[in-house]
Amino acid sequence: MEMQLAAVLASLALGGALIVLLFGKWWQPLADGDKRFKELDNAVEALLQLRADLLKQLEGAPEPEQPRAWLRRTQDAQDEVASVKASHDAGQLYVIRLLQYFLTTGPVAGLAEKQLKIVRAIQEQGAALLEAALATPQAPPPLLLQPEELELPPGTGSTRAYLNDALRFLGDCDAALGVWGAGGVGKTTLLKQVRDVCGRVAPFFDHVFLVAASRDCTVADLQSEVVAVLGLREAPTEQAQAAGILSFLRDKSFLLLLDGVWERPDLERVGIPQPFGVVAGRVRKVVVSSRSEAVCADMGCRNKIKMECKNEDDAWSLFEANVGEEAIRGNTQISTLARQVAEECKGLPLFLATIGRAMSNKRTPEEWGNALDKLKKSQLRSTTPGSDKSTQALVKFCLDNLESDTVRECLLTCALWPEDHNISRDELVQCWIGLGLLPNHDDVDEALRFGHTVVSVLESSRLLEQGDNHRYNMSPSDTHVRLHDVVRDAALQLAPGKWLVRAGVGLREPPRDEALWRDAQRVSLMHNVIEEAPAKAGGALSDAQPASLMLQCNRALPRKMIQAIQHFTTLTYLDLEDTGIVDTFPMEICYLVNLEFLNLSKNRILALPMELSNLSQLKYLHLRDNYYIQITIPLGLISRLGKLQVLELFTASIVSVADEYIAPVIDELETSGARMQSLGIWLDNTRDVQRLARLAPDVRTRSIQLRKLEGARSLELLSAEHTAELGSVQEGLKELVVYSADIEEIVADAHAPRLEVVKFGFLTRLRVMEWSHGAASNLREVALGACHSLTHMTWVQHLPCLELLNLSGCNGMTRLIGGVADGGSAAEEMLTFPRLRLLALLGLPKLEAIRSDGGECSFPELRRLQVRGCSRLRCIPMRPVASGQGKVRVEGDKHWWNGLQWASDDVKSCFVPVLL
Repeated sequence: MEMQLAAVLASLALGGALIVLLFGKWWQPLADGDKRFKELDNAVEALLQLRADLLKQLEGAPEPEQPRAWLRRTQDAQDEVASVKASHDAGQLYVIRLLQYFLTTGPVAGLAEKQLKIVRAIQEQGAALLEAALATPQAPPPLLLQPEELELPPGTGSTRAYLNDALRFLGDCDAALGVWGAGGVGKTTLLKQVRDVCGRVAPFFDHVFLVAASRDCTVADLQSEVVAVLGLREAPTEQAQAAGILSFLRDKSFLLLLDGVWERPDLERVGIPQPFGVVAGRVRKVVVSSRSEAVCADMGCRNKIKMECKNEDDAWSLFEANVGEEAIRGNTQISTLARQVAEECKGLPLFLATIGRAMSNKRTPEEWGNALDKLKKSQLRSTTPGSDKSTQALVKFCLDNLESDTVRECLLTCALWPEDHNISRDELVQCWIGLGLLPNHDDVDEALRFGHTVVSVLESSRLLEQGDNHRYNMSPSDTHVRLHDVVRDAALQLAPGKWLVRAGVGLREPPRDEALWRDAQRVSLMHNVIEEAPAKAGGALSDAQPASLMLQCNRALPRKMIQAIQHFTTLTYLDLEDTGIVDTFPMEICYLVNLEFLNLSKNRILALPMELSNLSQLKYLHLRDNYYIQITIPLGLISRLGKLQVLELFTASIVSVADEYIAPVIDELETSGARMQSLGIWLDNTRDVQRLARLAPDVRTRSIQLRKLEGARSLELLSAEHTAELGSVQEGLKELVVYSADIEEIVADAHAPRLEVVKFGFLTRLRVMEWSHGAASNLREVALGACHSLTHMTWVQHLPCLELLNLSGCNGMTRLIGGVADGGSAAEEMLTFPRLRLLALLGLPKLEAIRSDGGECSFPELRRLQVRGCSRLRCIPMRPVASGQGKVRVEGDKHWWNGLQWASDDVKSCFVPVLL
């Protein structure tokens, strides 16, 4: 009996223990959840108190951008917490809560944990904002010069007062300054002036950068601008890019010049550190320009500068300067009429300059009177200065005064690029040729020269401005142009026929409105992020028949988008550069039988189909900078493209997928007797270069990549010894790339007057490199990589046009420029690189000196210096730059920069470090 009782008690004890264990196991997560919700409640209560404190501090003052964004995030977090808490409260019964825990994929406690992290992060941000709001505003360090003491170039007198106000802002306690006024009144010019002289007045800024915030710009667009201007690396996602920008700028003083703002951008999402002001000794300021005073206020600008149209005297001075005194002052009647024409410009600097330049070749009173009548008939007197109607009429007058229809249409096509876009001159001229805007030339080189002349004409007319070249850190640059947004808006209204232009506005799919596509002659959707095809087959595109379509730089363009345009049979111009085409050629293109221009550059195409021969009208086929070296071209394709004038297969890529290459192209050129005005090609032996030479002048080879060159010990293509068999290629060659060969010496003494770019890589046995003074005198770009046996590059000092020098992974390089024994200059001679703009020294572990003899170098045009992996390079022998030259951006690691030895503080002050 006792044993039975003991057994029962033991069973009860065991059962009780199991029940406690089981229910304890079930109860624990629920208890943890309750704990999390209690912590969440406390965190939300603290967050609401923080919000109340911040609102109290901001009461009665304009609400700045950063607190406003934080308050929105606080409200969103509060709403989300309420939703999660409601789910938790609905399960107060233990059984219901157990069911919730086991049956839901995301337990409520887990959501509470996630929200708790979000709320705490918002608390930290709010605490920083409250601290900044409570702190007494701090002034930056004193200005080095008072704005009135600054010496400026002639011609800035009428804007001097605005510039002085903007420069004084750099030394006061305000964090943001607004600049507003009508389009064309000079806001961008003012911001550029601030950028250019800031270092002389406020040298405490580590970085001063101007970013265009054009209409419809996205966070990604602004990030791209910031990354380009600062020379940072691109990141794959918006979030990663923001983190990179924030990490770089967080501990630096900077001045952000935000130009052309139409609505308040989310600078925090861009990665710009917040808040603005003086934070922990770092000065962060922003200058915003806009046509709207309200936008400036929305950006937190308490102080604002309103830019007015010029008064009569200043307007006349600017107008007269652009016309030229000799055209006006020699005739009293012309002088009177000229003042009346100037009055019609309404004091807007943009048009005082452009119309003044348009009238510079008018020499009779009749011409001036006719111009005045035209301006008056445009009824400008009844419109507001700077309004769309006013500016459109002024742009039309300038267009009408251009020298030819060709020049006029060339200008209008510049509006196909995004607003405020820096357009490469070469890209622009290539477009004009492809659209058939330039007169017919038997020689493509003549067409290119004519096109560049047109660019110069448009620049001198002030309708095109010099753009920026971020690669060279040049602002402005002679390699790029920009269309003022006022001129662009008017050009789109004045364009002949109907155009559909949505370039650079962040589109993720093509426009759906059928009316936009219907009858559109030119369509530009370039520089977007189109990744979705039309909603249904054809869709809005079904009735479209444009003559030109520009889709370049949509890097994930869906295949269905290309399928949707296969019925555009009237298309003569198609640009699909950098659109993410991988491996397979889009066969839909083969239905576009009227195509004359096709650009498929910067894609990953493996082969061209024979069906491409359907494009019997094709004149220009560009497959430049393809990811793969080889593109298989079927035998017979080239001969069937009977009108083909330009075949660009040139690439500097080293990615190879097969041993065979495009020899059939040369076979066909030999057998068909085809004429090719410009050929870019990849070859693997000198014999094929000789075959191309024999085809000249019918076939003109402009770009060559040579690879392997088995058995060759020297580079015959650049040798005068082989001019007899290779001379025609040497004469016309513009680009040369040599990779992965056993070449031991390069003696370049052949006459190559057009050669501008040379790149040599993986020439591990190359020991001797000599370049005669007269050979390749127009060489602009030199790049070497993995040429481990070379010890110096002395020969580059004899290149008067050199703009870019890039040396990477050359393990044996000990000096950049050798002494007299290496063919260099004596130590006491100043060595000048008159046009060098970018110098990159990357992965050169033995490099110890720029000049081995310790002599000095002068780089009057240098804008960007990249140094990485050069731990032994301790000195940059550079003289102080002229006062007109911008500072040199030097990119390297912090340890290397801190260990550099400087000849003087003046030399060091020439550089702005970007430490990565």
